[in-house]
Amino acid sequence: MKLLKYLIIRATTRHALTAIGIYERIYTPVTKSTISSVTTNVTPVSVPKTTNKKQELSDSLKYLKEKPIKTSKDKNSISMLEGILANM
Repeated sequence: MKLLKYLIIRATTRHALTAIGIYERIYTPVTKSTISSVTTNVTPVSVPKTTNKKQELSDSLKYLKEKPIKTSKDKNSISMLEGILANM
């Protein structure tokens, strides 16, 4: 039965190692220690609160202008944000 499950997974994946990894993730039982070790490594991320929309837009504009490599989408966003801030 295990071999049949593996062969079905192997038929749908490109590499044998990928199939082995998928099989192990699906069919190995999850223990409580595994779950607790995964959840203890999570660190909370604090999101800074913005006071208003104008401050949020100016912070976004500052971030985009300080990027060392700007894509064309970044340049379009910079010009759009400058226009919005000019109209506020």
